[in-house]
Amino acid sequence: MPWGLEVSGVWSRYEWANGTRWYYFPAQITLQSVGPGPVPAVAAFSIALDPQVVRDVSVTTTRLNHKTHDAGVRLLSQTRTASLLETRWSTRIKLKSGDRLDLGLEVRTRKPTGDLPTIKHPSVGLIDMGNHVTQRQTGQTLMSRTDAVWE
Repeated sequence: MPWGLEVSGVWSRYEWANGTRWYYFPAQITLQSVGPGPVPAVAAFSIALDPQVVRDVSVTTTRLNHKTHDAGVRLLSQTRTASLLETRWSTRIKLKSGDRLDLGLEVRTRKPTGDLPTIKHPSVGLIDMGNHVTQRQTGQTLMSRTDAVWE
C-alpha cells in the first residue's frame, strides 16, 4: 500500500554582532505520516548545521500524536568538519497513517567572533527509509532555510 512521510518543523534564530548577523536552526522537527498506508520502516532523520555557529544538538522531547511518548530516539552518528555538523538519528517508531511525531531539540550555539567567510545552511531530512517502490514522493521530505546573514 502506498505511504508517505513528510518533514516540517519550527525554527529558532540565533543572533550575534548586535543583531546584524543571524542563523536559523531547528527547534522542533515534525514527522507526519500521510498514508494511506503505514510507514514500513522506523522513522529516521538527519540534521545538518554549521559548526561555526552550532556547538551541538540533542533531542530532548518526543510526542506521538500530541502525547508524551518514548520514541526510542538514538544518535546513529555525528560528523563534524570545519564546515559541517551532521547528526543522524533513528527512532523505534513505525508511524501509521495520520501519526505525527514531534521531536523537541536543544541546540547549543557558539558566538562567532565576526563575519563568517561562508555558511552551511541548516537542513533536516529523512534518512534510511529504504527503497520502497510504494513510497509516495510528496516533495516534503526535507526542510531547510537559506536566509541566514553571516557577513
